[in-house]
Amino acid sequence: MDLGLDNGGKLKRGGSEVVGDVYGVDDRKVSIEIDSGSGIGFVDFDKQQTRFGIRRPFDKISKTWEVPVSIMLKLTIPQSSPSEWNRFYRSANIALCPILLMYSCKSFVPLNHSIVFLLPNVHFPLWLVILFASSSFALVHFVLEKKPPKTEQMPVVLIGFIMSVFWISTMAGELLNCLAALGSLLEVPPSLLGLTVLAWGNSVGDLVADVAVAKAGQPAMAMAGCFAGPMFNMLFGLGTALVIQTANVYPEAYELQFHVSIVVAFVFLILSLMGSLLVVTWCRFHVPRFLGFCLVGLYVFFIALSLIIAKLQF
Repeated sequence: MDLGLDNGGKLKRGGSEVVGDVYGVDDRKVSIEIDSGSGIGFVDFDKQQTRFGIRRPFDKISKTWEVPVSIMLKLTIPQSSPSEWNRFYRSANIALCPILLMYSCKSFVPLNHSIVFLLPNVHFPLWLVILFASSSFALVHFVLEKKPPKTEQMPVVLIGFIMSVFWISTMAGELLNCLAALGSLLEVPPSLLGLTVLAWGNSVGDLVADVAVAKAGQPAMAMAGCFAGPMFNMLFGLGTALVIQTANVYPEAYELQFHVSIVVAFVFLILSLMGSLLVVTWCRFHVPRFLGFCLVGLYVFFIALSLIIAKLQF
């Protein structure tokens, strides 16, 4: 293959001569300079090699911690695609998913709840019974199932979605605990922690999911999730909490103690919802870009006002 190189290592293109040093592909250093008539500048691959050399340690470090995290996720989140089916990982999903779901529901059912299992008059903790049962099913699946399914199975998709939500919620909870501990060490007011750390911790899962859905080309679904998530929290979450609290103090009424910051939060919530409704309706259900900037600016103003109120009351 003729590259247009003469005996002196110079590259020729048409009638113009290209001056440069060609050390070979393995040397990773090629300096090519084109004359003024060709319109091409100077190319130095040695700088690119230096840049890649700096990135290599970071790539190795990221792969080092990425491997155990990836393995843990594969062990606990079933893959719905038949092409990604693995008999060992699917059996591990059957063994570990029930115990993890039970851990997420420990506030309702204690893990150490004693029940009678197999042997009469012998009590075993609930987590051990569930782990034994799920491990038995996993062993049977590993022995019998040797071929991947032909199509995606709806129960596997549903369990994969539930386990993904579990990990998002768990990571958000751990992040919330770390930030709350940091706030306690710095002696930050509890109202300020509620408006910042608690709010961010409750919303980081929705933020990650909505951004991922929007990037996947489903902006309508992402926008619906932005409103459906807070609606679920306020109607179901707050409603359930109030039902439990009023049942504890029955027949007396439960007295709500509204803080100034809560009233300010309600005002800004109404402003954001009514503003979004008016703008989207006025634009014939097309979301303009300035609405996003206005909502972000409104939230920044709300945080600043809440910080001022918390500082004055502390």
